[in-house]
Amino acid sequence: MYYALPRTASAQQEFKTDFATTYIVDQNGDAQVTQEITLTNNFSTIYATSYSLSLEGKKPVGVTAIESGKGITVSVEQTDTETKILVNFPDAIVGKNKSRKFTVAYQIPQLASQNGQVWDLTIPKITSVDNFNSYNLSLTVSKNLGKLAYISPEPKSKFESEKETTFTFVKEDILKAGVVAAFGDFQVFSFDLNYHLENPYLDKKGKTSIALIPDTAYQKVYYSKISPKPYSVALDSDGNWMATYYLKPGEKMDIQASGNVQVFANPQTFYVSTSPNDFPYYLSGTKYWPANDPEIKLMAQSVGNDPLSIYEFVVKTLSYDYSRVTNNIERLGAKRALATPDNAICVEFTDLFVTLARAAKIPAREVNGFAYTDNPQIQPLSLVADVLHAWPEYWDKNMGIWKPVDPTWGKTTGGIDYFNKFDMSHITFSIHGKNDDSPAPAGSYKLAHNNQRDVSVQFGHLPIVRESIPQITITQGKSLLPFFLNKLHINIYNPGPVALYEKPITVVSSGLDIRGNVYNNLDFLAPQSTSSFDIQYTIPLLGADKSSKIQVKVGEYSKTYEISPKSIQMLQMVTVFIVLLGFAGGGFIANYAFIYIRSRKTGKKSC
Repeated sequence: MYYALPRTASAQQEFKTDFATTYIVDQNGDAQVTQEITLTNNFSTIYATSYSLSLEGKKPVGVTAIESGKGITVSVEQTDTETKILVNFPDAIVGKNKSRKFTVAYQIPQLASQNGQVWDLTIPKITSVDNFNSYNLSLTVSKNLGKLAYISPEPKSKFESEKETTFTFVKEDILKAGVVAAFGDFQVFSFDLNYHLENPYLDKKGKTSIALIPDTAYQKVYYSKISPKPYSVALDSDGNWMATYYLKPGEKMDIQASGNVQVFANPQTFYVSTSPNDFPYYLSGTKYWPANDPEIKLMAQSVGNDPLSIYEFVVKTLSYDYSRVTNNIERLGAKRALATPDNAICVEFTDLFVTLARAAKIPAREVNGFAYTDNPQIQPLSLVADVLHAWPEYWDKNMGIWKPVDPTWGKTTGGIDYFNKFDMSHITFSIHGKNDDSPAPAGSYKLAHNNQRDVSVQFGHLPIVRESIPQITITQGKSLLPFFLNKLHINIYNPGPVALYEKPITVVSSGLDIRGNVYNNLDFLAPQSTSSFDIQYTIPLLGADKSSKIQVKVGEYSKTYEISPKSIQMLQMVTVFIVLLGFAGGGFIANYAFIYIRSRKTGKKSC
């Protein structure tokens, strides 16, 4: 963190301080920092002999100070967490409203750090900025770092040249939070997940489901492996990918899922969204989210009925208890979190936000997942065992999406804004809307005495194959028969790596009569999953001297099933033979009956 502080509390009253700070970040992430400082005397008899700057975070190098074009004496004292720069003035400037202007300059190696596909840059909040008469911040970034993914708070202005972009901020912009920015189109993580299942019953089969990492508005998943393959993968009402498995009596099963997840700074539209208008439970109270509790309702009214007010209240009210980050966490819920605000971790921050939002009639839910940080102390999550992170989402009716926020990190980072702009470090594992504790995320599917890590997430790259091509197979349901409905079984398999969405299914026939329309559009098909349906048809009796075809098309991909002319001709010959046999049989029966009747009549005459 980089900020300036007056040397003493009394100095804040004795001098007026104006700051103009410039950060210039090059293509390697290194920053040249220049701080132009103006000290104005508030009294005629008091003047400054020195000025002290305290810098926290990465250590500056090459510190210099200049006044009126001449170098002035600077001393630097560094500890593990702080750098103190003391500027000693060579002379006295005396008189009320008299000013001294000087410049402090230094370099900060790797102010912007490259994490995977993204360059992250953070200038945390200046705690004493409200004591300054003015504070202007200019941030210039090389375009070689990539396209701006997000920046928060919103800069006062933005200027672009061929090689760099400059953002400006004023005192009012950074009173509440520092500056956080990311450059790059997206982030990519690779993951390896293990799930451990067991059927405890020795006399019957078991059926269970696991939550795979799903697509959301902010992430797209590429699966390279799901082994063994699930019986089915379905979307639940919250948007979770629930993979179903059947276990034999007493069977234990280990499931491995691997792949990559692409995380975006801005919402995407490639996936199936679940609107809260279809599911009223997004406003309901639960055990951990007592939205209908009278005290909670009163509190929601006082806090405000907008998501930002709720976010700010949660960040202000709760304090993070680092000692509670263990593998066996007792979840307190919203009411107990309010009763013991100093004992909160991410689930309590999330529970309180969701509860107050629902009490204010704002649809909200919880997300469990992984959140990357290179500083676990200020952005806590456990990197031991499989204790994951939790954060809330609320329904943004203007954007029509579930918008994620992170009040936990808003607290622990000392004011960085995780409401207006989300980062590209959060990966959704499971979503809790209908239930406040299920489905369980990856890392939670363990057997007794099984404490190994089952979640591994690292920076990765997009796979070479990024498109799923459905494999369509068509099989004859039974032998071709005349006068009967014939059946074709259609099987659509998604080999991966990505899910298929909203693919229209069309069936076109040539020389065949399709009966009914029992196939639907393919709304969702997960990687390594199958969808199937049947087609019924009849073959015309006459006039088929060419092959007959049925084409099944899934989106832009198709498969054709052909019945050869020979097969149809054989069917026609069989049909004609059966018809002729029917006529012959009918004639024989009629003739036999006629002879029989005639013989009966002849017999009567001889009596």
